[in-house]
Amino acid sequence: MEINPVELLEEMLQRGEQTVFPTLRKCAERFVDIFNDTCIQQRIREKFESLEEFQPDITRCKNANTLFNKLKHLKQLFEDMEDKIAESGIESFLSRLFNTGFIGLITEENLDFLTSDDLGTAQRVEKFLHYLEHGAQKKEDTRRAFEEYIETWKRNNIRWGSVAINKAEREMRANFDNEGALSEKFILQLINEITAKFEPLRDKLVAARQTYGPSLAVVSQTSSAASWLLKLAFGPVAGAALSDAVSCPNATRAITPGWFDNTSRFITQYLNNRKTDGELSAFIRNEKLELDLHHFKEHIDPWLIELSHKINEFKRNAFGKSYILSKEMILREIDRMRTLLYAIVLNKPELIEKHRRQLGEMVQDAAKLQTTKGHESILPSISFGQLPLPGGNRERVLLIKFVLSSSLGQKAMNEVMSKISNLFDNVESSSKKVENGATVVEIKIRTDDNISTKVARCISSLADLQVRAVLVGDFGLCGFRHAMNPAFNRIYSINSVDKAEGFKSTHFSGSLDRGGEPYFCPNGWRRYSIDVGLTGAEFEAKYKNWHVAYHGTEGHIAMAILLNGIRASGQGCFIVAGQGAVYLSPSIEYSSHPRYAGVWQIKDKYVQMVLQVRVDRNLVFEKRQGTLSGAQPKDSPMDSNFRSNNELEWVIKWPPGTSISSTDGVLVYGIMLRVTDQHPKTLPQNAWWSK
Repeated sequence: MEINPVELLEEMLQRGEQTVFPTLRKCAERFVDIFNDTCIQQRIREKFESLEEFQPDITRCKNANTLFNKLKHLKQLFEDMEDKIAESGIESFLSRLFNTGFIGLITEENLDFLTSDDLGTAQRVEKFLHYLEHGAQKKEDTRRAFEEYIETWKRNNIRWGSVAINKAEREMRANFDNEGALSEKFILQLINEITAKFEPLRDKLVAARQTYGPSLAVVSQTSSAASWLLKLAFGPVAGAALSDAVSCPNATRAITPGWFDNTSRFITQYLNNRKTDGELSAFIRNEKLELDLHHFKEHIDPWLIELSHKINEFKRNAFGKSYILSKEMILREIDRMRTLLYAIVLNKPELIEKHRRQLGEMVQDAAKLQTTKGHESILPSISFGQLPLPGGNRERVLLIKFVLSSSLGQKAMNEVMSKISNLFDNVESSSKKVENGATVVEIKIRTDDNISTKVARCISSLADLQVRAVLVGDFGLCGFRHAMNPAFNRIYSINSVDKAEGFKSTHFSGSLDRGGEPYFCPNGWRRYSIDVGLTGAEFEAKYKNWHVAYHGTEGHIAMAILLNGIRASGQGCFIVAGQGAVYLSPSIEYSSHPRYAGVWQIKDKYVQMVLQVRVDRNLVFEKRQGTLSGAQPKDSPMDSNFRSNNELEWVIKWPPGTSISSTDGVLVYGIMLRVTDQHPKTLPQNAWWSK
């Protein structure tokens, strides 16, 4: 008897939900107890006491003899200070949890002490501290592995050109740099202060650029030997910029409208790690800013002298208090997330209405939250709804709502709205209104691929503003978007003999070319198509050169992937300490081995789940041999579509514990189910399972 396709998908989700959400609630409760423990709070404060060691770095920055080196040392100083504050791992861990809807509590490696019922809170705190200490070294190893990946990727894609490579590098670094939820506030304050020092430079730089011409006409005869000496004295990058500046016979340039604002914005973006060293060097060279070093020193150096005082002040004032989590709000967010997942996948009106009620109650109760101690600030819960889909030419504008504490007065609420807007770039509008009995600040921004990370990273600033909850995206107030796209549901079989309600029967012989890799018809499988926000023509235009691959999974893991993308593992074949990887296969039969895709019995059917993905052909991955018994190089080909078992595993090196998405080069676009009357181990194509 054929199972209704919606019922089948719902049953698979429920099987996973029975594993995921009870465990997730238990782990969340225990994590909140750990995070709010005095030992953890003290550890956060201790990190700020170690910032005094950066005085020599401040001096080095002050004494830099080129503008390039001065800005580079300044950026490095900010990064090192942030790393030092976040070294405990607490901030990084918390940021990841909010970014993934707390699903990381059950997918993060080495957190088994959260599920153990034999431990008390004190013992869990001790184990968590041990986990964080090892995480600091792991973070260092991961950073090193990531830098190696970046260099390999740049070499393999040199044909892109420097502009495209620099842009892609910035995006990858932004995706990787998602740590520092609490320390980010301090670093942002420093960057804002230093960039404010640029404004008094406006008149000096404009005037100076109008008077450089005559003097440079003399030095334009600089010999190649002099150019070589400049590079020797100041290093190849800064020296080249200086050499180009003093050797240009036509240095006087017209001041275009907005020139200074563009210059100030570029430097700010560089300090915020949104521009690379190469881009800074080119910018300084093109604008001949090395000639203005003395002007920059006049304004930056006094601030550097004050910096050590700022460190002590921040250490003494801002982190004398504790930042705590609300257990009630975290648990309610997990329940809401469960309802949201069912609502968007199954598109049931009663679930949409249930989610609307849950959200309204969350907003009301969040506004009423009050601290019990004067030195405590409550970190807001962060909820993610449906985010704008990429693709096509449609404008992507994201709505973010901030629920304010009911204890704030009207004047304070107006000030908070202004301060919230200042925390984000590309704010198109901001407003304040009453919703579900609570005051809500609402902003609309042009979307950024890393917006979820950015919200998590300013969480302590939001806590200080008495923001109790943050709602990111569409929560159904304007209607739900169905997560699935039934128009592209397919059932694959030889000669298209298999039929199923809601699926178009499909078959093709041989293979199709997908970015230089073969795509074979997945006979015996049916695809539930995921909505990726594109028409068929748009999808074909954008992804026709992306490879087709598969990722075996089970119901509970699939739920996490649908929420956050495929998560890289720090354990597995073909990686070393500190590395992580996402494992895919061009063979759906290899991906469906029970080790990856469990076999579930639903009514009188046997069901397996595999995810169908597209992989950007420019993404660096390694083709490796099969590692399962019966699918190793010495064995006969386990899949008749492939000549050997030598390239059955595609290994994408990726920071462990982080997710990879379409913006990184891996798009999940189909849930593949194999539905059989008999156990799949009895199928002829699966005889290799028993070897």
